[in-house]
Amino acid sequence: MKTSLRSDRNAGQRGFVLLTAVIMLLVLTLIALVAMSFEANQARVAGNTANAQIAFETAEGALRVAEGNLLSSTYAANQFVVGGTNGLYLFNPTSAPVWSQASTWAGTNVIVSGFTGESATAALVVIEQLPSVSLPGQNLASIQYGGGSPPARVYRITARAVGLNGKAPVMVQSIFHE
Repeated sequence: MKTSLRSDRNAGQRGFVLLTAVIMLLVLTLIALVAMSFEANQARVAGNTANAQIAFETAEGALRVAEGNLLSSTYAANQFVVGGTNGLYLFNPTSAPVWSQASTWAGTNVIVSGFTGESATAALVVIEQLPSVSLPGQNLASIQYGGGSPPARVYRITARAVGLNGKAPVMVQSIFHE
């Protein structure tokens, strides 16, 4: 009689272990899927960060090449005109800055286009000649009325580059005087 009582008690619990195992397997599967999704997002973020860094370094390198060209007098003062030619522009206070116009970067009026760095495409650079200024320590009156040292030429150099995949555009700018 005791054996039949024991079998009646176990008869109601036969599917409980199977149900518990299926629920645990489902929970573990969901945890694994969430972890894989998180890892995929982390890989995408790391790739985008690397792309932006490559674009930044390429733009920075092009900016330094343009500064070096200005120091070595590669560009003559008469090459800077209001309409711009070959990326050399004369500052026009009545219009929007050249670097802020999308047409500037879409055309071929750029310089230092051969600098690529680690990027797949070359950086684009425009140089704007700003109004000349006197440097600290210079006497403005002696410059204005003759004598003294000549005012310094000031340039705004803007470089734009993209990453390896052609995305992650970066623009850097410097104000430079010779």
